[in-house]
Amino acid sequence: MRATPESTGVRTEIEVANTYKRDTTYSIQISVADGEGWTAYNRFWLQDVPPGETGRDDALIGSENMGAVPQTPKIYVDEFTPIVDRK
Repeated sequence: MRATPESTGVRTEIEVANTYKRDTTYSIQISVADGEGWTAYNRFWLQDVPPGETGRDDALIGSENMGAVPQTPKIYVDEFTPIVDRK
């Protein structure tokens, strides 16, 4: 995972390797914070990642309305749920 400050928010990038033997969907909730009160949240859905492959996604989270964008953002995983295909 990576959190990179941009002018209007924090670009978050996430990737997960599927170590299961079936397609797997991942629900991942993250928070990005500066340790001084600025906190933004996002949920990623990496759907149907094939076995042995890596699912990736990115998003710009937060906004200028929240105050100054943190220049050293910290990223936290609040929830990580794999949903393995039963077929």
